[in-house]
Amino acid sequence: MIGSSIRAKLIVGFAVAVVVQAVITCLVGVRLFYVRTVSQTQSEVTAALNSAREIYLSQLRAVKDTVRLSANRLGIIEAVVTGDHQALALRLDRVRRAEDLDVLTLTDAQGRVVYRACNPGIFGDDRSTDPLVRAVLANPSAVWGTLIVTREELLKEEPELAKRAYIQFVETPHAKPRPETAETAGMMLAAAAPVLGHEGNLLGVLYGGRLLNRDYTIVDKIKEIVFEAKSYKGRDIGTATIFQGDLRISTNVRNRDNTRAIGTRVSLEVNEAVLEQGRKWIDEAFVVNDWYITAYEPIRDLRGKIVGILYVGILKRPFTDSLWQTLSIFIGIALLGIALVILIAVLVAETFTRPLRDMARLAQKVASGDYAVEMHVESKDEIGRLANSFNAMTRRLSEVLGELREWARTLELKVEQRSREIQAMQEQLMQSEKLASLGKLAAGVAHEINNPMTGILTNASLLLEDLPLDDPQRDDLQTIVNETIRCRRIVKGLLDFARQSRPEKKKISVNEVIHNSLSLLRNQASFRNVEIAEDLDPFLPEISADPNQLQQVFVNILINASEVMPDGGKVRVISKRADRAGEQVEVSISDTGPGIPPEALSKLFDPFYSTKGTGTGLGLAISYGIVQSHGGTIEVHSEPGHGATFIVHLPTAGG
Repeated sequence: MIGSSIRAKLIVGFAVAVVVQAVITCLVGVRLFYVRTVSQTQSEVTAALNSAREIYLSQLRAVKDTVRLSANRLGIIEAVVTGDHQALALRLDRVRRAEDLDVLTLTDAQGRVVYRACNPGIFGDDRSTDPLVRAVLANPSAVWGTLIVTREELLKEEPELAKRAYIQFVETPHAKPRPETAETAGMMLAAAAPVLGHEGNLLGVLYGGRLLNRDYTIVDKIKEIVFEAKSYKGRDIGTATIFQGDLRISTNVRNRDNTRAIGTRVSLEVNEAVLEQGRKWIDEAFVVNDWYITAYEPIRDLRGKIVGILYVGILKRPFTDSLWQTLSIFIGIALLGIALVILIAVLVAETFTRPLRDMARLAQKVASGDYAVEMHVESKDEIGRLANSFNAMTRRLSEVLGELREWARTLELKVEQRSREIQAMQEQLMQSEKLASLGKLAAGVAHEINNPMTGILTNASLLLEDLPLDDPQRDDLQTIVNETIRCRRIVKGLLDFARQSRPEKKKISVNEVIHNSLSLLRNQASFRNVEIAEDLDPFLPEISADPNQLQQVFVNILINASEVMPDGGKVRVISKRADRAGEQVEVSISDTGPGIPPEALSKLFDPFYSTKGTGTGLGLAISYGIVQSHGGTIEVHSEPGHGATFIVHLPTAGG
């Protein structure tokens, strides 16, 4: 009975301990997961809002650049000076259609309309009170911003715009009450620029714009670029909206029938925070028909007045589903742990109580007068044998403990070695993720500025051709052309970095690629004072690689070496087996330059980082990506004043 009692207590104690621990682990684990997930998602939605703002502003800048460049076109200026109404109409119509503007209108120097490209029949009305026109008349320079345009003005510009601007309110829970039932005004990205004569006198004002109401270009571009158009169970993960006041006028948030939620309104809480207090609002919110992690910020007009809201949101459902999956896993692991612990408790209790029962049986024999049973170590009865066994066990435990300590030391060394390997793998993974993220960003940035850059270069070149040779403005225009061409080279570098193609691998000799790389560079001016020494192993196994990409890596490293030794030096190229098994080939390129500062070594392969005064800082980042795509590694060793050595490891074709 004593044994059974102890056995039951052991089993119950083990079970209670593991159940309590399992419950605490589940609660704490799920809570930590939830808090971390929400925090991470809020950081993501904040970054998405920043990107959305840049896309919105880039569209506004595009309207500004179009209007400003159009106002400076010689053809338009000549048509205004000569009063050639037909030529003016032809040129303005061409600009409006080419740049997809909803409004493009010219006024005279007093602000009266001369010509409307969208509605030529309406002219002569006074636009001098328009904020943009008034600003240009007061100070002849380009201005731009977000404007609220009344229905009357939209009808003058184009009746179809008034139809687009008209939006019937859709009843929205938790929205701030409004007496109106529909919105008739429109929100527009607009810009104005002076039209100046050859003497610098003001001839008129050209203003244009793009109506945002029911124009989904910006919000869909945000979804495509920022959220990569990803979906979850048939719903867009990322959404974007432009509000006019508290009213959705452009959105990719969907109603239950999959139509865009035009006409719905923002909640009272967001209304007060963003429209009335002028601050950002980031939190969970129920948007139309689902929960999102959202971010809102105010849109201001030319005078700083809040006229709308820019919104982005990330669908909360994936994180909620992930939370429940995590909870299920925790519960499953806890139940399995409870079952295993109870089983172990039963076995341990049985093993522990059996010797006690034997000792009780021996004690009963002694009580019954069987004095032959001795309890001292020298006896040969059960107690003696138990004592002897215990002593033998302790001796054996001592031996085992020594062995375990030795095993622990060996295991510690192996764990330390494995930890270093894992750390190296993590650093390489972080570098790869950083390069991938920056590649996407570079592609987006290059795409955004390439078209405006082309427009600047084209118009500047045309203006340069039209100017007389003795015109003092030619030098300024030539500077614009030269600097724009330099910017295009930078954009090309960005695109090269972002669009690194997959290697077309084949079996090649790495020595042959090295020879080809050196042949390209030997006769260049930067290598005339550089001594090149080769120590190539002729018995190297072949590697599976793209020779053109691999040559790009070696050329980048060699050019960098020559550039850090403008007064001459020595470059040494060595190829050899990297290991005894012959599964890797090592190529090292050393120079006798000034070396690399220790603080620069960790950032050397980062995009846009350069220790030189020229270049884009993309060469080594591209090289890093090429070597990594070949399954290899690249590293650098350097001490200030003792040159630098770049080491490339590549797997062999059979490795």
